[in-house]
Parts: sequence; structure tokens; C-alpha cells
Amino acid sequence: MMTIEMRRRDAAEPAGEDASVPPRAGRASFRAERDALPRTGVDVPFPDAVRRERDDAEWNAAVPAAGPAASSPPQNTNHAQLLTRTQPSAQEGPMSQEAKISVSNFDFYYGTAKVLHGINLDIPDRKVTALIGPSGCGKSTFIRSINRMNDIIPDARASGSITIDGQDVYGGDADVVELRRRVGMVFQKSNPFPKSIYDNVAYGLRIGGMRNKRQLDEIIERSLTRAALWHEVKDRLHASALALSGGQQQRLCIARALAVDPEIVLMDEPASALDPIATSKIEELIYELKDNYTIVIVTHNMQQAARVSDRTAFFMLGRLIEYAETNEIFMNPKEKMTEDYVTGRFG
Repeated sequence: MMTIEMRRRDAAEPAGEDASVPPRAGRASFRAERDALPRTGVDVPFPDAVRRERDDAEWNAAVPAAGPAASSPPQNTNHAQLLTRTQPSAQEGPMSQEAKISVSNFDFYYGTAKVLHGINLDIPDRKVTALIGPSGCGKSTFIRSINRMNDIIPDARASGSITIDGQDVYGGDADVVELRRRVGMVFQKSNPFPKSIYDNVAYGLRIGGMRNKRQLDEIIERSLTRAALWHEVKDRLHASALALSGGQQQRLCIARALAVDPEIVLMDEPASALDPIATSKIEELIYELKDNYTIVIVTHNMQQAARVSDRTAFFMLGRLIEYAETNEIFMNPKEKMTEDYVTGRFG
């Protein structure tokens, strides 16, 4: 009988919330405040149906008089088709200084496979330039082309030009050894030599002929200090470098690159294998080093690129899609493909 009475009472009550229960405080005001927030320059991902409706409206507004053939947006447009357009020029976007590195119509091949297509960009002196894009888009190939690290790969060849201070690094009179002294490299995975910390940093100096112990000591201390490692290892310089933590090993590799006094430092995902604390130290180091060095960094971490770089280049399928100030790339990109990538719609 009790069950029947409860069912009758439930049926008599109106649908919706119980009138005796007051509404949750703050929900309406929270929604009002949320709706009143200013919109940013970059959209958030839309569900497919809403996105299609929005795109149809934008397309019709953009081409109201183009006739029925153009009254609907193109269907199934993929990124490969979009990439057939003209590449941006090297001078696109504001430049605050003269370029340290200038790249013009640069192509690169592995055998018959063309992996970089007509790259044009200028990299300013004493700034941090980030290269972003999905895996396999040519970022690492491009950064290794700057100091000709790709020369050791069989059947690899390049066309076009990359100049540093006006000197073509692929010119017939280019000194590759001197080039790699001027352009240091830090790889994705830390690669300390199986030697002491001291000998790791001194390695390039000794190869260059330096034997003076006092000079070596001064340069090693300065290099480890610049790499924010000196105070952690100054009491164990002759211990094995392999005993250091992953983050310390990566900073040791940076110190080793800085010891030969380069003008440019290339970093190929230097923090991809590190924990957040070690990553933050690497980022702080990059920010400090740009006062004395031109830095080019490859990263898959969008937040990292936004934090440490002054300019950002977006690569896709071996092409440079957009290159501009970092704030512009992330907040107001010119290319739809750039917006899709930085907001996480693909990649």
C-alpha cells in the first residue's frame, strides 16, 4: 500500500525539480559571468555539426554574389590540398633586428624523397625562435640543415641557401668545422660522453688545441654557470657525467655546446624526456641565454613555445605555413591551419 501511495504522489507532482527544494545558489550568476567574459582571438574546438553550420554561414557571408557554384564551402578539403599555395616570404612579419640566419627557397631531399619545400624565413639575432608542427613535418631536418648535421646521412642533399651573417653555409668555400663551432647543437636525448663532468665540457676546447689548464678551468666554470649547473657539480667535477640526473645531463650538454663560444645554439626538443621541474630549469636557461646567443628550438609543447620564444614558425608536411611573432601565432594566426594546430584540432 505504501508503494502505491508513493507512486500516486509522484504522479501528482509536476515534472522538473521539487518546488520545495531551492535552486542551487550561484549557478545562474556563474553562467551570467561566464557568458560575459570577453572572447579570445582563437576559437575553441566546436562539435562537427556546429562547426559546419558556422563555416556555412561564414562562407555565404564572404561570397554573397559569387553565384550558386560558390554558395557552399568546399567539402572534404584536406591539409595536403591547402599546402599547394605559395609559401610565405622570408620577410613576412615585423622584424626588430637584422637577420642572423636567412633561409631562401631551401629544399631538402633524402634520396628521391623531397622533405622540405621552398622554405623562406629570417631568424633574428639574440632571439628565441621556436619551430612547431606535428611529427614528420620537417622541423628536425630543417634545424639540422643549419649546421649541416645532415651531411652525414647518405644520399641527403639540399638546394637553395641558408646564410649566417651573409655567408652561405652550403657554399663551396664553407668550412664545416668552423660552421659547427659557430652553431652549437643540443639534441633531444642528452648524450654526455663516458667521461668526467670536467672532461665533457673541455672536450671541444681540447679538440680545438687548448691545453692551458688555467684557461680550461675558467671556461669550464663559466660554461657550467651559464648552464645553471655549476653550483650543483662544482665539488665533483671529476665524477662521471653518467651519474648525473637526466636534467643535469641535458644542462651539461648545453654547457659543452657553450664552451666553444658559439654564436647560435640549436635545440632539438631539449626537454621532451625531462620531468616538469627539469623542464622549467631548461626553459629558464633558454630565456637567459638569448641575451648572448641566437637560439632556435624545436618543440611539440605548445605552452613551452609560447613561454620561451619570441617568434614561432609552424611547419606542416615539409612546408612553412606561417611565421610571425609568437603572440600573433597563438592569439591571432593568419592561417586557418595554424589555428587548428595550436588549438589542438589536429596534430
